Amino acid sequence: MPFKIIAENCTGCTACEQRCPTRAISGLKGEAFYIEPSYCIDCGACGVICPDESILDTFGHMTGVLKKAARPIAVVHPDNCNGCGVCVDVCPFDCLYPAPTNTGPEFLGIVEVEEKKCVGCKLCEEVCGWEGIYIMTGAEKPVFLEELGHSAEA
Repeated sequence: MPFKIIAENCTGCTACEQRCPTRAISGLKGEAFYIEPSYCIDCGACGVICPDESILDTFGHMTGVLKKAARPIAVVHPDNCNGCGVCVDVCPFDCLYPAPTNTGPEFLGIVEVEEKKCVGCKLCEEVCGWEGIYIMTGAEKPVFLEELGHSAEA
């Protein structure tokens, strides 16, 4: 079941529309917005930034604004990413790119994430066939990377 906007609560602030990776949300500024169910991929990008408490998630629960550390983002698994670029191609926000430190062809390097642009929509994770990228909260990222023996700053 796709996410749903409760029209009575929506102020038409456009925050959800701007964050939606599939452009499933539409409406006029200042009026109630609408989610087209056939375009919604249940990523939750809209719900974590809605200031009006007007979005129901897949299970019918009210979503709420999350602080930055609690929002989902893409995290690259440094040992599994082969730099094939499939995730780069599918990302609607252009937040994935080949690392500038790659010394060979881009497809043999590793991908990096520009976290300020990433909404955690899950598209990259779904297309990666090598378990090279995961969606998790920003707070989980350091623990994940340290468990793999990598620095969170890298």
